[in-house]
Amino acid sequence: MKFRKWYRLICRFYADLSRSAGLKQLRAAYTRANLFASGILLVIITLPAWFVLLNNLNPSMHDDQHIARLFLLDQGIKQGYLFPRWVDLLGFGFGYPLFNFYPPFIYYFAEAFHLIGFSLIWSIKLMIISGFVLAAGGIYVFVKNILGRLSAFLAATLYTYFFYHAITVYIRGALAEFFSFATFAWMMVFLQRVENKPNLENALLLGIGFAVLILTHPLIAFPSGFFIGAYILFCFIKSNQKIIYLRSVVFGLTLGLSLSAFFWLPSMLERKYTLVDKVLTNELADYKKHFVYSDQLWYSPWGFGGSTSNHADGMTFQLGKIHISLALVTLMVFLFLFINKKIKSKNNRHFLLYGFLLFFSLFMTTNYSQFIWEEIQYLSYMQFPWRFLTFSAFFISVVGAFAVFFLKKFNKNKHWQIFINVGITIIIIITVIKYLPYFKPQHLLRTSDAERTTFEEIAWRISNTSFEFVPKGVPLKKSALNTTIYNIEKKDLPKNPYQVMSGIGDVTMTENRFQNKTFEVNAKTPITLRLNTYYFPGWKAKVDGNEMKIDDINKYKLITISLPKESKKLELRFENTEVRKIGEWVTVISVWSIIILFIFIRISRKENKHD
Repeated sequence: MKFRKWYRLICRFYADLSRSAGLKQLRAAYTRANLFASGILLVIITLPAWFVLLNNLNPSMHDDQHIARLFLLDQGIKQGYLFPRWVDLLGFGFGYPLFNFYPPFIYYFAEAFHLIGFSLIWSIKLMIISGFVLAAGGIYVFVKNILGRLSAFLAATLYTYFFYHAITVYIRGALAEFFSFATFAWMMVFLQRVENKPNLENALLLGIGFAVLILTHPLIAFPSGFFIGAYILFCFIKSNQKIIYLRSVVFGLTLGLSLSAFFWLPSMLERKYTLVDKVLTNELADYKKHFVYSDQLWYSPWGFGGSTSNHADGMTFQLGKIHISLALVTLMVFLFLFINKKIKSKNNRHFLLYGFLLFFSLFMTTNYSQFIWEEIQYLSYMQFPWRFLTFSAFFISVVGAFAVFFLKKFNKNKHWQIFINVGITIIIIITVIKYLPYFKPQHLLRTSDAERTTFEEIAWRISNTSFEFVPKGVPLKKSALNTTIYNIEKKDLPKNPYQVMSGIGDVTMTENRFQNKTFEVNAKTPITLRLNTYYFPGWKAKVDGNEMKIDDINKYKLITISLPKESKKLELRFENTEVRKIGEWVTVISVWSIIILFIFIRISRKENKHD
């Protein structure tokens, strides 16, 4: 009896101590230290993948446009535009609505580094480094919540050192797609949070995560619907709070669409005014030419070239033999344990789900899936079926990480557990060493911000590589490769921002910002003035306060205005169309709703603590 009495007293004392602020602070400090240690380990694991960037050289890549785009975003912000839809210089010097169509998130991310003093080149490189670390961190959190830390570190390693991860950054230079490795991983984390606790806070985080994924790369966000939808259906079926769960998920995804509406709504509805459909879904970009052959997933030669319509691709599509081997070992051990009834865990269902999603992602890269591509025509904007390897990277890494869980279930012996821990640690090290040689560019170039932001660099070299956002009706021609290119010669690039086509008078440009252009005019006769700026819906002209019609019936679809005699002032503004206004208002309302709801959550927590 005395023993029981003392036992109760000790338990009561421990309970009181557990409720004390001191122990709570100790636990919080331990949690923070644990997070910090995990973060440091993730940086160490990913370090070899981006170590090549730690110099003053610029990596070569196919889509070498990022420094110019960051420069133009920076200029737009400094001119007073929080979101400059229109930029000058691109489009062969005539400007075009770059950020009305191209996802802006990675450039805003890089701009944060530039605003605190880093060069344009270093800002892009720091964005790349952050992308590696954030991707590893996202899959680490996702897997840790299911399987524990060792499995999570294994998943982070497999995800980081996946062949296609290296291709997106060091060969293709598709940095928005590269960064979507991170945003998709965190999107899955937020879905997992809603699965475990379907409350308002997690629904808000899901909405923010979905918005960031869309603003990072809408052509990854769209097909991610297959995987997000499957995950939601899986969670809904097994949930004990089906209505609450479904309400949280629907609210979160709707919020994500609303938050990003300022971008995706005009992007979808106004692309009909551009060359996007002609340039990005036909000829060399026709998805039918870029399906992956099944054997290429096992082995295809490494190279710094591009994708072709046969086995002669200049880049690899292999998954990685370590990744495949771990996935197969995991499957075999799972089947053995399942047949012998040695595992009864909710993780079994998760494993089967991720295995199915891995299979589906690989299936979508091959021509066996062509019937799906033909039925869902919007998929053609992805251009390359092998873009589904972004999802394959995530799910093969998660499936491979299950090896730790199932192998430990195979034998509960202490020595076996230690053997598995040591073995997995060795596999992590071997993975880094084996795939490290592929994480480097073909060339490191000695260049500078100044060289990469000249008029000739942006208006000619960069514009030749990407002109899909120029307006319809401009002159085009066929290249030597039988692809559509812009019909302009270097000598035809605009040398001045405007030209007087006819009439007598003085015209002086007093303001030349991206979206605002002002002229002082002394028109002695009617004057025809042509801006070396493409016309695009949203451009408005006012002469002495009166709106004037803009004419664009000329070779390059340039803004042309007829100024009456005695005109004094001409103002041109790139304004929001109705679609842009609706998108921006939806976004503004969503932002304020999130702020108010987070304040409400914080107040509710404080009240609950006092209670």
